[in-house]
Amino acid sequence: MRRTFSALLIAAGVMALAVTPATAEGQHMTRDLTLSGVGYTDIREPSKTLTGKDMPVGAWLDEQQGYHVSKAYFTIDLKPLRGVRLFNVYAYAYESAVTDCTKPRTTELWHTKLTEQPTWLRAPRELTRQEGTAGTGCRTNLRWDLTDTAAKEIAAGAEKATFALRLPVDTYTNVEHGRRIAGLQVEARYNTAPSAATDPQTNGKPCDGTDHFVGKAPALFAKVTDADPVPGFQIRYVVTDVADPAKRHEGVVSSFTGSPYTYLPDSFLEHGHTYSWTAQGEDGFDKGEASPPCRFTADLVAPANAPTIASKNFTPNGPTTGVGMPGEFTFDANGDEDVVGFRYRLRDDAMHEVAADRPGGKATATVRVPISGDNRIEAYAVDRVGHGSPFSTYAFKVRYNGPSVHAPEEAQLGSTIEVSMSSAEPNITEFVYQATSNGPELTVPAVSGAAKVSVRVTSAHSTSVRVWAKTAAGDRTASSGSFTRTADSTPTITRDGDLYTFAPGMPGVVEYVYSVNSGPDQVIAAGPDGRVTLPLDLGDVEFPPPSVEVRSRTADGLVSRMATYYKES
Repeated sequence: MRRTFSALLIAAGVMALAVTPATAEGQHMTRDLTLSGVGYTDIREPSKTLTGKDMPVGAWLDEQQGYHVSKAYFTIDLKPLRGVRLFNVYAYAYESAVTDCTKPRTTELWHTKLTEQPTWLRAPRELTRQEGTAGTGCRTNLRWDLTDTAAKEIAAGAEKATFALRLPVDTYTNVEHGRRIAGLQVEARYNTAPSAATDPQTNGKPCDGTDHFVGKAPALFAKVTDADPVPGFQIRYVVTDVADPAKRHEGVVSSFTGSPYTYLPDSFLEHGHTYSWTAQGEDGFDKGEASPPCRFTADLVAPANAPTIASKNFTPNGPTTGVGMPGEFTFDANGDEDVVGFRYRLRDDAMHEVAADRPGGKATATVRVPISGDNRIEAYAVDRVGHGSPFSTYAFKVRYNGPSVHAPEEAQLGSTIEVSMSSAEPNITEFVYQATSNGPELTVPAVSGAAKVSVRVTSAHSTSVRVWAKTAAGDRTASSGSFTRTADSTPTITRDGDLYTFAPGMPGVVEYVYSVNSGPDQVIAAGPDGRVTLPLDLGDVEFPPPSVEVRSRTADGLVSRMATYYKES
């Protein structure tokens, strides 16, 4: 049958007794206590403290048959056991040698006055004998229970305690009863209470005296730690209705999750009621200090009415603000004091939020609409916990305000064209333009709302320039653009027998890239006049018809359109 022990709760200057649960033996923390002053005394060397691997206890003879009498001592460090619930403290040893196993013997362990260097002449006073047990047989294992003594010493403020190993008074001078003790070890079993619960939070917000409003059962959290890895601990949350303390909810969260408590039933809450809660760590033996009370108020009803929407800048008809330019919308809760803000979005854009100037009041949002023509904005009112009212929708128009852009209708490949741009939008300070669809955006200052830029024609087909006007505040108008065709740059191909001549269709040609019968590209340099003649064998097959494809190229890499010549059969 397993033995259970009374648990001793140790606190600074206070000792309390409590009944240990039957599972304590399997759920406690265990540690070896630090030993100091381990040694023995000898009547033949009365002023020394002696040490050795094993220690003589009682009377013994040396190799020269000299007579000795000894006691062994050790001191334990009690500081690690302060502030814990102490289950037991045991000292263990074994007999490494026995003079006569037939003699009945009892090795006694006594608590003494604190002395870490005892001698025979300066032996500490023996105070109380500790209960002990021994195994059967010769050179057996020994155990003594130091629990009560350790608890009392800690309660009295002691940091250490000294113990003496000796034989009973009637046998300690008899050599036949002597023995040697080795393997001395002191082991404590204890539990440390969880820490005080700190940093209480409701839905992640600290309990700092600020009113907390919740729209549903909140997540409750407090920080608790425990110095012991076993038996583990849990955090108990207790929630009470301030108006009716009898209405109470308790729940626990395991320390292993590290998560907030989220199991408070929604049905427990009533609209408009205020609740107080605390958290407290517990491990089955002890409880930590509870957290300071934290409060929240349940707001379970959403605003009933949709807000009204108005704007002087964006109207259903008539002159209105242009694309990309700032304009204002006003949202009004019409006196519903449950409303503290508004959420809105343009078309299917992301939702935005703006606070009301007071509960039940108004809010103004500045928006920039990216699309001209018919638009809409949707909005709903929100209360303190995010409950939303029904939606309101406001339809309006946005003026197209892209700049005017002019460029030549046609230009040679490699030439430079002038693109002019202007805008009637107020406060335009520059233009942003993009010469190709994937090219970089460049800027040019606006002078009296106008600017000109030079753009090189690098495409054999067309050149498009996209332009935005930009205000000093950084707002962009809608975009507009120009389109310029590229004049035909296709080279010509003529044949004289097996000689083929390539002639340029654009200025600056320095070479030709050609392919015979869809074969690999080949390159040949052009002459000073941009022409070149070379022999080619196109073959005589009927299908597909023999052909040569030719493109001209300038020194800076501009490539013309492709010319194709099919050999006559």
